[in-house]
Amino acid sequence: MLRSNRTALGALAFIVVAMLIAVLLWGARTVPGSATTADIDLSTLDFGEFGAETLAEPSNSKDKYGRLIESARMAEAVTDPREVDPSLSPSFPLPLPRPADTMGILADVAVPILTKYGMLAGYSVNGCPPKNCPADDPPWSVGITVLRLPDATAAQSAAAEIEAADFAVNPENAPVTLPEYPAARGHWRPTVPTIGFVLAHGTYVVAIFVRYPNPDLGELTRLASKAIAVELPRLDRFQPTPVADLPKLRFDADGMLRRMVPTTRGEWSYPYITKIQGSTIAGKGSYLEPSGVVYGPNGSRLALPAASTAAGIAEDAIESIALIDRGWLFRLRDATAARRLAKEESGYGQMQTPLANPPVPDAKCLRHEQIVPVYYCVVQDGRYVAIVNATDEKSVHQRAAAQYALLVRNR
Repeated sequence: MLRSNRTALGALAFIVVAMLIAVLLWGARTVPGSATTADIDLSTLDFGEFGAETLAEPSNSKDKYGRLIESARMAEAVTDPREVDPSLSPSFPLPLPRPADTMGILADVAVPILTKYGMLAGYSVNGCPPKNCPADDPPWSVGITVLRLPDATAAQSAAAEIEAADFAVNPENAPVTLPEYPAARGHWRPTVPTIGFVLAHGTYVVAIFVRYPNPDLGELTRLASKAIAVELPRLDRFQPTPVADLPKLRFDADGMLRRMVPTTRGEWSYPYITKIQGSTIAGKGSYLEPSGVVYGPNGSRLALPAASTAAGIAEDAIESIALIDRGWLFRLRDATAARRLAKEESGYGQMQTPLANPPVPDAKCLRHEQIVPVYYCVVQDGRYVAIVNATDEKSVHQRAAAQYALLVRNR
């Protein structure tokens, strides 16, 4: 939704509103209806304050932007927790462009170590049973985090120092090894049903955090070993951006962001990240809200693990997802899949109220009755589906009209 008056809400409201669109995507039920494809005269539409003109992509010259773009790219380098155990579902997928962003995923003692060794980018995802996701204390879970360092020496030193510093935090910690992965350094407390491992792999630090219903060391280590087994081959297939080229990474190499309504009319929506919730304790979780980023196929599955199933389309039908503020744009492999996804996401359930639709084809609008009601519209054109949101009905209709115009102008 529009970024407004965040300070007026408590932490719970922050999380509810920030995750609302994802909840809608995971859980909305469909209603009958058929799509239309007729075009209209764009000059007749009311765009209000929203921009409907395609913006030229600016050049990038800032390291902070490059690190966030690379962190979003690294979603393709992190395995889906369902490959560790099919009963898990991805939750809290997080790009990690700064060492401080790792708090709550790694212990806070890792931050100065990652800073010292020059962490470049990272990505993390947690897997937990769907009925318990999202939650910061699910009954069991597997977290997979990959952090990129400048070189292999830095990665090895960072991994060793992170494990040593975290181990020293509590005198009850006991070391644990994995026979299959002797380079992995880990520890646990015999009365606590969690375990963590850190290992260097090339220029990366891989961190695994496992939570289980009881302190069963055999199950904890089995899940950690399986997570490493499926993660390392995927990481080997990833092509990182050369360090010198990070500040030059394009904002919109795939043409997704230019199809979206910008934050401010006439201005490019540069990438940023906002920390909504965090902890200093490893494995407690974090919530980071990115904007101005684009995910590829794997990142799309991690961001919305149930979207394809709910829409009745192939798991790989969603090719890309882009985010600006709390608006979403999906590119699917064909228009048929896009129509099915749009139909699913424009369905309504117990907490959703249908609204009048804007005067554009293939758009449905609803209000979600949350702590702060959210007005949103689903707009489909060809193989693109957009979800736009606002704080009132008139604004969301104007934003939907602007979104439709941008999709049409970029066919």
